[in-house]
Amino acid sequence: MVRYDYCFSNQMSTVVDKMVSFNVHGVIYVDEDDTIAPIEREIRNLAQGLTSVKDEQEYIVVREKTHRNTAESTNSRVKWWSVLQAIVLFLVVAWQVYYLKSFFEVKRAF
Repeated sequence: MVRYDYCFSNQMSTVVDKMVSFNVHGVIYVDEDDTIAPIEREIRNLAQGLTSVKDEQEYIVVREKTHRNTAESTNSRVKWWSVLQAIVLFLVVAWQVYYLKSFFEVKRAF
C-alpha cells in the first residue's frame, strides 16, 4: 500500500475558511489479454455503481449541512434586523406622541 499526502493552501482567501472534500478510489487495471468472467465484470460494475452512489450521498450530506448553516445565519440576521426595526419604530412613535402633545399644549401666560 502506498501512502499519499495532499497539501492544500488557503493563502488567497484569509477571511473565511474553506472546506475541501474529495474521495480517492483505486483502479484495478486488467490486461487486455486477461479474460474476465461475465459475473466478475458485473460484480465490478455493481461495486463501482455502489461506490458512486455512496460518494454522491456523502456530497449531498455535506451540501445540506452547508445550506442549513447558511439558512440559520440568514434567519438570525433577519431576526436581529427585525428587532432593530421594531425598536426604531417604537422610538419614532414615542417621539411623535411627545412632539404632538407639546405642539397642542396651550401655553398660559400669567
